[in-house]
Amino acid sequence: MKNFSLILALLLFLSCNPQKKLQGTYKSNKAEFGFFVTKIDFKNNNEFNYVFSGDLQHQELSGLYTVSGHNLYLKFNKNKEEVESVHDSLIIADMLSGNYNNYDLKNENGINYHLKYKIKGNKLFVYDIKSGQLKRKSKVYTNQRKYVFWGTRWKYQTVYLKKI
Repeated sequence: MKNFSLILALLLFLSCNPQKKLQGTYKSNKAEFGFFVTKIDFKNNNEFNYVFSGDLQHQELSGLYTVSGHNLYLKFNKNKEEVESVHDSLIIADMLSGNYNNYDLKNENGINYHLKYKIKGNKLFVYDIKSGQLKRKSKVYTNQRKYVFWGTRWKYQTVYLKKI
């Protein structure tokens, strides 16, 4: 009985870890629409680097993250469509560099954020930007044949960021 209560207390103590350790790099498990890949590098001091790339698009942003329950909130250092330029005026190269953010600033439970993710184990599931709903599946390109002789096809599969 003494061993059972010790094991139960230890199990209860270990399961009450409120904040997961996010430090490390997370990357998309599959390319959405056959092109787009997201990579996020979380650092120890609540900072992150965000890279979104694919099909003539490339964004590199940084900012601060906040964890509340099982939700992860990302807030970029730059506001929507704000471009940092090293020149006196904007040039086309600065505008096409992709180092600006297209996301509206939102607020939930007093937390300002641009992007929101759901934490499940070592996986991050994204919330839809427009509807705020958890995104279950996305369109991905597969090599699986639709018929015996004809080419590849598109499928809807679960897309998430996994720790690498």
